[in-house]
Amino acid sequence: MFKPYSLAALILCLPMVATAAGLNFQGARDLMHARADTLKMSAADIEQKRFNAKEARSLSGPKISLNAQQIEGRKDVHLGFDNPLAGLPGLPLPGRFSLDAHEDISGPRASVDMMWPIYTGGAISAKQQASEAAVRESLAGQDKTRDELDTQLVQKYFGVQLARSIEKLRAEMLAQEERDLNRAKRFEKAGLIAKIERMGAEVNRDAAKRDFIASQSDREVAETELGELLREKEIGQLETPLFVTRNLPTLSYWTDLALNHNPIIKAIEAQNEQAQMGVKAAKSSFMPQVYLFGHYNMIDHYLTLPEPDWIAGIGVSFTLWDNRDRSARLGSARALADKAHAAKNQAQAEIRRVVEVAWLRSKDALEQYDLTVSSIELARENLRLRDKSFREGLSTVDDVNDARNKLIAAEVARRVAAYRFVVSYALLHAASGRMNDFLNVLNRPDIEFAS
Repeated sequence: MFKPYSLAALILCLPMVATAAGLNFQGARDLMHARADTLKMSAADIEQKRFNAKEARSLSGPKISLNAQQIEGRKDVHLGFDNPLAGLPGLPLPGRFSLDAHEDISGPRASVDMMWPIYTGGAISAKQQASEAAVRESLAGQDKTRDELDTQLVQKYFGVQLARSIEKLRAEMLAQEERDLNRAKRFEKAGLIAKIERMGAEVNRDAAKRDFIASQSDREVAETELGELLREKEIGQLETPLFVTRNLPTLSYWTDLALNHNPIIKAIEAQNEQAQMGVKAAKSSFMPQVYLFGHYNMIDHYLTLPEPDWIAGIGVSFTLWDNRDRSARLGSARALADKAHAAKNQAQAEIRRVVEVAWLRSKDALEQYDLTVSSIELARENLRLRDKSFREGLSTVDDVNDARNKLIAAEVARRVAAYRFVVSYALLHAASGRMNDFLNVLNRPDIEFAS
């Protein structure tokens, strides 16, 4: 078992190790989970609920208490009765006897008392089951928080990968536009093209430079957002690239998973059970209470004559009237149960919608990704032909630039489609309560990385 300080030291060392060798998605996820305050709050809430459940489990056992008192008091005794022998001849007896006495009962008292509930009308079992359901609700809430963080991480982590990839494309295009400009200057000097052609090359270079600067800004923003999520000042190399997989199960598959494993459903089911136990507890107020009891006086020489040394027995208690409206309490509990049931139906409908949207977006992104393959091939061939024509004096600088822009646009579209797929695919797993399976996708043989 780790000591608290050793575990903290390990967590502090994780970022340095991970960033030095490159940070994959699993490593980024581990860092985020270790540092997220929302998960720490969830863990504390679970711990609290578990202690409450432990306390509730002890309600069905006996309660033994030690009582001690110092008493100052007096017992007045007044006795009087008629003499049945009064009036008999030869016996001069009084007609009535009387006794007045005072007994000092001051002194210490000490006793051991025991109370053991046998039947409470279901109140104790209701509280115990409700407390266990509260633990399950907190656990489901933690899973929900973790899934929300994971989907954010997918957006931020692969958002950086997308931004860096586009920046690289823009840098390559800028370098090519610089080469085209230099070539245009040579051609102008040699009298092969007009001044307007060279100026057009300069315009194209400047446009490429603006696009590159914009891509730099997008990359910096993406890195900042990921750094804030991971609580890292700098984001180094990221090892997990954008990807797609054509193994996309049917919508019904994901819907069934979500309805059975989504943490929101689990949390509402736990809330519903707590509401039902609230109804059961409210009904118990109309039922008798049966209990065992015992009492033992530890200092007997201070006891008065009527006081027993010990007593034990079984008792029954039944509330005939209570100033609190028990019927209103029961009605409130039943209304809360109805609310929990309706909330479950609403949550199921919302989860179906989320799953369907995520599935459709994943499917669409995959189709868009596949379409860009042929587009990229055509754009590359078009650029090759335009560049050849320009060298032969059959095309203009703008023709080459237009062909290059189409290629860049197709490359960007390919990466954007992969990013959209990853985000939607992750949301499918999160909505289905299977976010851990998302990590296993990266190890499958059918994965296609989009670098």
